[in-house]
Amino acid sequence: MEISIEKLVSLVVLEVIKSLQKQGVRIVTRTASYSSHNSNCGIRTKCEKINMDKYRTPILTENQIRRLHVLTGEVIIPNGTVITPKARELLKEKGITVVLDG
Repeated sequence: MEISIEKLVSLVVLEVIKSLQKQGVRIVTRTASYSSHNSNCGIRTKCEKINMDKYRTPILTENQIRRLHVLTGEVIIPNGTVITPKARELLKEKGITVVLDG
């Protein structure tokens, strides 16, 4: 198994931040976001648009959230998307922001 140094550093930083947040430390970042919405994803700089084209009624599930990149801080979903309760819990736990598109 191989892992890049960048990935390793990202994973370590995320774990340290989680630990500090559990202790009540507020983490403030000044990093630029890569989102097309110009929002700040904080330390989690990856913003992903979830394609819901194949759904008649778009649904965001826990499994979709679990498959996101470890650095995802924001997901972009279509207006009217139903977010399952487990997905909502996981989004909150991971600190991922939901942005409605359209």
